[in-house]
Order: sequence, then C-alpha cells, then structure tokens
Amino acid sequence: MTAAAWLSITLPIVWFYWGPPWAAGWALVTVALMGWRRPGVWVLGGALVLVLLVRLEWELERVLPRVEQHKAHVLTVCLDQPARDYGDYQAAVVRVVDQPEALTLRRVRVTAEPEVALVPGECLVAKVRLRQPLGRLVPGNFNPTRYYFSERIDALATLVEVERRFTRPSVPTRLYRRAEPVFAGSQALGVWAALALGWSGALDDSLSDVFEQNQIKHLVVVSGMHVGMVAAWALFACGLLMRVPGADRLGVGLMRLVSVAAASGAFVALTGFGFPGVRAWVMLVIPLTALALGFRLSSTQVLASAAVAIAVLQPQAWLDSGAWLSFGLVAVLVRLAERWRSLELPTWQLAIRLQLALSVLMVPVGSVMGFDWHPLSIPINLVMIPLVTLVVLPWSLVILAMPTLAWVPGYESLVSIGIEVLDVLADWHASSPAWTGLEVGLVGVGLWFLLSQMVAGRQRWLLVPMLAIVGLGPRTSSAPEAFRMTMLDVGHGEAILLEWPDATWLYDTAGQWSDGRSIAAQRLAGWFKRRDIELDGILVSHADLDHVGGAAWAVHQWPAARRLAGEPDAVASIARARGWQDCHALAEDASLTFRVLPIPKSFRVDSNAHSCVIAIDTPSGRVLITGDADRLVEYWLLQAFPEVFPVAIQVIGHHGSHTSSASAFLDASPDALLLVSSGDRASPRWPSRPLLTYLGDRGRPLTSTARRGTVTVVQRDGGWRALDRASAFRERLLE
Repeated sequence: MTAAAWLSITLPIVWFYWGPPWAAGWALVTVALMGWRRPGVWVLGGALVLVLLVRLEWELERVLPRVEQHKAHVLTVCLDQPARDYGDYQAAVVRVVDQPEALTLRRVRVTAEPEVALVPGECLVAKVRLRQPLGRLVPGNFNPTRYYFSERIDALATLVEVERRFTRPSVPTRLYRRAEPVFAGSQALGVWAALALGWSGALDDSLSDVFEQNQIKHLVVVSGMHVGMVAAWALFACGLLMRVPGADRLGVGLMRLVSVAAASGAFVALTGFGFPGVRAWVMLVIPLTALALGFRLSSTQVLASAAVAIAVLQPQAWLDSGAWLSFGLVAVLVRLAERWRSLELPTWQLAIRLQLALSVLMVPVGSVMGFDWHPLSIPINLVMIPLVTLVVLPWSLVILAMPTLAWVPGYESLVSIGIEVLDVLADWHASSPAWTGLEVGLVGVGLWFLLSQMVAGRQRWLLVPMLAIVGLGPRTSSAPEAFRMTMLDVGHGEAILLEWPDATWLYDTAGQWSDGRSIAAQRLAGWFKRRDIELDGILVSHADLDHVGGAAWAVHQWPAARRLAGEPDAVASIARARGWQDCHALAEDASLTFRVLPIPKSFRVDSNAHSCVIAIDTPSGRVLITGDADRLVEYWLLQAFPEVFPVAIQVIGHHGSHTSSASAFLDASPDALLLVSSGDRASPRWPSRPLLTYLGDRGRPLTSTARRGTVTVVQRDGGWRALDRASAFRERLLE
C-alpha cells in the first residue's frame, strides 16, 4: 500500500511537468518494483496507473483550449462565495452552468470592476473574455498554473457585460444569507463564514494577512481540526444516546461509527469539498470502516490508503503544494505522537510537544514555500488552537444552525478582541529564511532526528549546533564561470538579472500590483535571497511603472549598488532614493561591464525613447537589450552603431509591441536568439500579431516568458542555451 501511495502522489507531478510518456515510464518502473516478488500486484498497480492517467487526461480536456484564448463568450455562471475585493477590481471563482458547445468549463476565476455587484447565490448571464489559466513562473515561488489545475479552475475570465441576473442559491448560500443580518461587522462575519462554510474568500485581504503573519492561517481553512471537531460532537451525541435504557440492543457501536462518518462528511460537503477537508474526512473514514469490518490499520496504512483514495477521486489534487504540506505534516506528527506515547506523557504535555514540533518544522517548510514566520508562533498557536477548536468553531456551528439564538454579539466581541491582539502581534512577523534545497534538506532531517526518539537524548542535542551552522552560518554567492542572463517572469513588465564572474546587475525591477505593492518585493525577493545575490548595480531603463515598480525595493535591499536610469529624476522620485545617474551620459564609462549606447536628446521624445540601451560582449556573441525603445530609436541604432550588429541575443523591445521591432532591426541579426518579457495575458496585444507573423514567416522562434516562464540563458560549447521553467502541461495548452 505504501508503494501504491507513493505512485499515486508522484504520478500527477511527473505527468504535469514531463508529460504522459514520462509518467507512463515512471509508473512502469514503479509497478515493476512493486510486483518484483508478487506478480499479482502488477495487475492492481497497472489498473491504478490506468485510472490515474485517464483521469488526468480527462481533466486536461476541460481546460480552455488555445483556440479560445482571448475570445469573448456568453456564459451563465453562479457565485457560491463572496467575491474578494482588491481595491480597483474584485475576483471570484464561479461555477459555469451554461456555455457554448465549444467549451466544457467547470469553474472560472472571474474579475470585474469594483462597482459590479457579485452576490453569493446569484447567477449571471454575462459576456466574458476568456483566457487560459496560466500564471507567472518564478523558481521557488507559488505556481498559479498548477494551483488552477488542482482546483479545477478551467479558465480566467474578465467580465465585459452582465446581460441578466437570477437567483439560484445553494444550501451554504441560504445559510449565509440567513445568518448575515445578525452580524454587525464584516470581519466577524468573514471569520464565521470561513469556519462554518469553508468560505476562506470571505476574509478581506488585511485580515487574511494578519492570520498568515501570525502563522495561524490554517485555523480558518477547513481541515483536519475542523473535521475532527465535528466528528467529536457526533461521537459525544452517540455517547449520550448510549445512556438511553435499552440502547445496547440498537447496535449503537455501529451507529456511532456511521454517525461520525456521516456528520463529518456532511460538514465537508457543506464547505465545498475542499482538499484539506476531503483529505481529513478520507483519513477518518478509512479507520472507521476498518473498525466496522473488525480489523485495525496502522497509521502508515491509514495515510497510504488515504493517499490512494484521494488520487482516485481527484488526482490533480496532489499538484497543490498545500496538499503535500498538510499531508506531510500530518504524517510527521502522527509518527512523532506514536514515539512520544511510549514515554507515557500526560495528554497536555503531548499536545504541547506536537505544537512545538509543528512550529519548528514550519521553518524549513516556510523557507521552501515563502511563508511568513513569527518568533511567537508557538505560544500564539498554543492559545489560538484550543480557543478556535473548543470555543469559536463550535460557536460558529451553533450560529450556522440557530443564528437568532446563538448570541452573535458575544461572538463578534470575542472575534474582535482576538483580531486586535493578533494585529498587534503581526508587527513582529518576519519572512522565512531563504535556504537552498540542500540546506532545507539538512535542516529538515536534523529536526526530525532532534524531535524523534531515534537516537539517545544527549547525542540528539549535539544536532543543535549543527543545525545552527547550516541554517545560520555564513553563505557565499556562487558566481557563474561565464556571463549568464536570467529573464524573470514578472507578467507585463521586465526584470533581467545579468551575471558575470566578477559583477552582477539588475536591468529593470518589474512592475507593481494594483494596490501599489512591488511585484519584485512580493515575488522575486525570495529568489534573490535564496541565491544570496549581491548586486553591484541597478539599471532602470525608464520611468514606466512596469519597469520601475520595484526600484524602491531594490535600493533598500542593495543600498551600496550603483544606480543608473534613463530618466534619473523620475526614477528617483518613484524609488524614493537619490543617486541615480543618467545612463545616456555614460557612453565611455570603462568601469561598466557592459557598453551603454546613449540616445541623443532629439530622439528622446517620450518615456519609452529614454530607455537605456546596453550591449554586452561575450565570447559567444553580443547581447543587446533596448528596454521599451521604439522603432525610431532602433533605426538610429543601426546607423549610429553598425559595429554592434549582428548580435547573438536580442531582447525584443517594448514586450513585443507594434511600436518596436522594426523589420530592418530584426533582419540585422538574422541568427539571434530572440527573447521577450511579456505577460499581458488579459489581452492579446503583446507580442503583437504582426511581429509573430513576421517571425513565423521567417522561421524564427521567439522565447517568451508568457509561454516558458523564467528563462536563464547560459553559454554552452561556444553558443547559447535557454533554460526555462515551462511544464509539459503548459506547453500542451499553448500548442
């Protein structure tokens, strides 16, 4: 069963990243090893593999096809949860109940203007512009493409026009509407909806951040704790029933098992069959079923059986990193609990030990997944877990059943006090350490030996200084042996890391979110930190926000780095830092590891034309980066610097817009590797259709971050090789 569980968990990952042939090969090797001495296992293993592969291929067929990208369709969609407000827009995941015959969508994530009413329980007949469920790919970051597929979100949609509305409330929506009038504040209502209905989207962004910063976000996501509480209440009710005279003749033992499974299953159904809830319910039902049939299962057998069952029900669920996190931590905690029970510890001491282990183990996990870390997470969880489990969650369920009789004002007061305390404590949070994969592995193994009873106590504590050396010791940056360039996938914007053996520069700093937060600070900081990168210089091509959005972050992160810009005054204002030099005045600066091609003032007619143009000489050829420079500048470069051409690598200007990439400019380097930073997936403007047609007619490939994610270009055997982060799943969608 353990081997079957391993196959069930890993097969979707191999299928997603490398495609069906590799998945089939991986499955063949695994099944062969499983049945090495038991040929009968081959039949069962083969059947499991066939089921998983067929299910995954069927799930893929439901995703929006490439031919429908950016097309507008009239869909009928229903909202089961409140939309989340992001300031200048709102978003909600909705069910598709009617659509054109060409589509087979199940759920889409729709965005709309703030003034559009998105009400739970309502259905909209609306015209929407669809696009494929793809997201940014930055190493070591949240993978939205994988998340969308794991959650069966088959398309992203932009609301264009609402044609008609009608009401079709689900059972959870009816319960929400019944309870909503008794709440006076939105935050308490959001907490109640998250706990009682599984509507984590009901929490506003600021409140969600407070929970995450205090490392208690898991308390408001329906999971094993919540399912266990419902099961405990069902068990308590059955215990009361057993006190009734003559109850022993009614088969109360079997009734107890059935009631616990049914009550917890109904709660999971009510909260929308989210993966954490389903996982917990399956892990509960499997041992209950075994008890009903008269045999016992070990914890390993229960976990393995649950992994196989979940894979059969929804194989892509294992593509969600949260699934690995929750399942893996449960496995570790179960094993630790089994070991510590042999010490005959009181229940309260065992609970404290398990919470301590969970908080400590979250440090390496947070390093991998980019979670926030709080130094007081242990006492915070020791207080909040029993408070939520024993008071707030049961109270939430009482409100769900009897909202007018549940003393909601008291509930709101308790929740408000808790939020105020957490809001103060949140100021002490910090980002998790950005360790390398090797360091995470060493720390994880060391913590396991430290927490378990596998070695003697005195020897175990010798691991502490070793962990400190690995986790807190000095690190050295690994400089490349030759020049390499990494174009980071930052959506519609640009951020290019330029690395030499003796220097490192960042060309442009990506854009900003709609609320003004830097994309670089939110999505790239961990990548830079994990690689221990120290910048010698920051070059911001010009003052457009999609290029200068992270300048303030970069200056704060590397205050000693040299600063160049095409519009130094405007960039200084946005970055809130002085000291920016005009790149157009540095044509003969020998201290730079690249060559600046200055643009005359007469050609700098707008912000894009102020872009810093640089040429980088390498043994494998020249690299040319032009920022957002337009065609006029490109023609001028051909005349003013003919010695620069042809180049070996050319970063397409202005994200592939029609204002750049003149035909003569491209033809001047006919063999160049063409790269473009383009993430405007909301509309088909970039790269422009004429550019794609022009390159296609000449058989010249274009490497785009929108298609292949973050791209690293390295020198190999006198030439260049582009290494990307695209998965087989993504490539199949874009073919």
